[in-house]
Amino acid sequence: MFLKKYLIDGISATISRLSLIVILLGQITACTFSLSVDQTEQASREFVSTTSIALVQLGIEKSERGDFEGAIADFTEALKINPNNVDAYYNFGVAYSQLGNFELAIVNFSQALKFDPNFVQAYVNRGSIYSQLGNNGKAIADLTKALKINPNDAFGYNNLGVVFLRSGDSSRAVANLTEALKINPNYAEAYLNRGLARSDLGDSQGAVADFQKAADLFWQQGKWEAYQYVSSLRVSEKDYGKIINNQ
Repeated sequence: MFLKKYLIDGISATISRLSLIVILLGQITACTFSLSVDQTEQASREFVSTTSIALVQLGIEKSERGDFEGAIADFTEALKINPNNVDAYYNFGVAYSQLGNFELAIVNFSQALKFDPNFVQAYVNRGSIYSQLGNNGKAIADLTKALKINPNDAFGYNNLGVVFLRSGDSSRAVANLTEALKINPNYAEAYLNRGLARSDLGDSQGAVADFQKAADLFWQQGKWEAYQYVSSLRVSEKDYGKIINNQ
């Protein structure tokens, strides 16, 4: 009928789950004379940890500006200071995915999950990459795991719906995309994807309604390219529905 494009909604945005605590070197140095050995070691560990966190934050800011190479350099330094910094590994994965290096993205999301087995967005992002690479089995496993940990993750339901849509299981796609919309009724990408799934199932009326809702939301959000795309889908689906009804 028309060329279909599935909007997964990309990789989840870079995050640092830890609050950034600033400890000035001068403050620590000035206080060391009055600290016991144990207190000195504790202060040193806190300083190392905070410096690593600060580097991750700098990398995140560079990622947000599109400087993914610069971000990777900061995350690399953060891990030299603290090899157990889970947020550095996670944001490494985000940066590499944006650069199209999916293999290294998967490696780093996997490393983040070794340190934090309940890191929902690492599962969601790794699953999304597996889906893009055509490995639907691993994608479904990761996204299902994420939703067991956090059943209120609309992003995860959307991406799982897209995996089912790509694998030809449009009924399960509709079910998961509907869950995403229950959690976030303003999720334009989920309306678009559900419209595509309903179209596959022959539900032209439902597809047109979803495409219209997606178009309205994309317009409100200023996503003009997505608005134009989904508007063309709506027109094509309406025309197709008229042809079917007249047969």
